[in-house]
Amino acid sequence: MQLHTLLTYLSLLPLSACTRCKAYDNNEEFARAQLPPYTETGTNTLGCVLGAQTWTVLGSSLEPRHYGSVWLANTLRINGSYLSTGPNAGRSTVEISGRMTGVRDSKAFYDTDVQLVFMLTDTLGGLHLLGTDSVRYLLRTEHMATSSFIDGRSFVSSARRPVRLAIRKLNRQQRTVSGTFQGILYQNYGPDSLVVTDGRFDVKY
Repeated sequence: MQLHTLLTYLSLLPLSACTRCKAYDNNEEFARAQLPPYTETGTNTLGCVLGAQTWTVLGSSLEPRHYGSVWLANTLRINGSYLSTGPNAGRSTVEISGRMTGVRDSKAFYDTDVQLVFMLTDTLGGLHLLGTDSVRYLLRTEHMATSSFIDGRSFVSSARRPVRLAIRKLNRQQRTVSGTFQGILYQNYGPDSLVVTDGRFDVKY
């Protein structure tokens, strides 16, 4: 009787393992991903077309925990701060970042984050050139960057052809800012580039 129970348990192991491997799958949602509509009300949205991929904050990422890895929903992160060093020291900035993850049978086939950093100014009619002097001051100036957690490749805006970001509405009383962006990102330590189109954001900072 005990042998029969053991054999039954062993025969169910592959089935239970397969059930676990399919614990998370957003393949269909990923395929239907659309850009968020452009708004100016502080709805906390970020999106663009990154290369050929429609990118927006979507899916869940596999994060390690002391009791084992878990799938945690991707979220939009907004930080308001002041630049402490570099040519723009003392100016207030906003950093917006998010992640889009596509998962099939609990295995990520797309996992890319996007980061925007810009100053809260209305100079030049709201136009910001992301990537100016980014070689020397990448972490202390306005820039756009993206990284893939699958192949490890990263791209960043460059002074050669800066990403053009337009602040279309800034409300300092309600602490909301919205705008659009487009341009080209250049690979870190590689020859490739990545075209960014239809970028839009609307956040509370």
